[in-house]
Amino acid sequence: MASVLFLGKRHYTNRDALTERYGRIFQLPWHWSKAGISTRLWLLDYHGGQVERRRDDSLDILNTPLKHPAWVLEWLNRVGSFRTAGRPQVVVASGDSYIGMLGFALARSIGARFVFDVYDKYDEFGGFRRPFGFDAFQYLLERADVRLFASRALLDSLGASGGSNLLVPNGIDAERFRPLDKQVSRSALGLSADARFVGYFGSMEPDRGVTDLVDAVHQLRAQGSIVELLLGGKLSAEVDANQSGVRYVGNVPFEMVPAMLASCDALAVPYRRSAFMDAGASNKIAEAMACARPLVATMTPNLTANFPEQVTALAGRLAEPGDASDLARVLALQLDHPVLSPMPTGMTWFDIAEATARSLHLAAGLSVPV
Repeated sequence: MASVLFLGKRHYTNRDALTERYGRIFQLPWHWSKAGISTRLWLLDYHGGQVERRRDDSLDILNTPLKHPAWVLEWLNRVGSFRTAGRPQVVVASGDSYIGMLGFALARSIGARFVFDVYDKYDEFGGFRRPFGFDAFQYLLERADVRLFASRALLDSLGASGGSNLLVPNGIDAERFRPLDKQVSRSALGLSADARFVGYFGSMEPDRGVTDLVDAVHQLRAQGSIVELLLGGKLSAEVDANQSGVRYVGNVPFEMVPAMLASCDALAVPYRRSAFMDAGASNKIAEAMACARPLVATMTPNLTANFPEQVTALAGRLAEPGDASDLARVLALQLDHPVLSPMPTGMTWFDIAEATARSLHLAAGLSVPV
């Protein structure tokens, strides 16, 4: 693939793409740059902060707060400079429809190919608006030269006929997420060596099913089972973490997450059905498999559409979405008679970035080979 400019949202899913080197917005351009592809990452920060430039290995990074007028000047400067020298052949935009519109306008103004990275249903985001009926999300889907979709459900429902549609799943950092010793991890975190923990770490909006998980743990404890929920992430108003059987550890820094996962006897992904969740591709599922921990999950497209082999391996051990009693049944099975799910091949960010670079080279019709 030729030269790339990647526009991305700095803070998403309660993580910082820059300081935590988190997710596809950091990992895709970082791996491309390490592979010798000329890549620049432009992070757009909704949370304030300062203009910051840094280099991570071979990746040039610029962070620009959107509350600061510097982003407008930077955008104009890039349009001008790219018209004279150093023009990227590909502009990738990821994060939401507003960042997508900035990337699309930049790409069209400098004659670059535009790639719209869709890792979620952006029109379901709380901040999405349709001013005067204009649907930016649909507009970008129809006009992008290439569309990247993080899940099979997103591709099947949103893939457009013009341009190319590519499946680019969320990956894992294989150096972080791997089998670790449970007792060593618990000792490092100050957790009891004798407890039985089921873990959940992540966002807690109602359709994530965390309240169902809390109820399932309570049901097992009422039946005499010794189990405790190890809960991490940003609390939502619906989740009461101040109760027996729940140990809330806060929004755990990303570097601590692998040890937290390794400390658990089972890891839960208790999602409910919703348009937003059904279209997703949760990192938690692959991370649980990579850490060799039993998965306690519900039968939602987030799992079934993206991990069909693993669904087969867990036959009879997947709960009905939104059913706390059935979730308690599966949790008891996976604690007492655990069955591990096989780790899918090609799920590391290295593998995904390499495959995406090849696919983009072909899909965008570039003259420079990978």
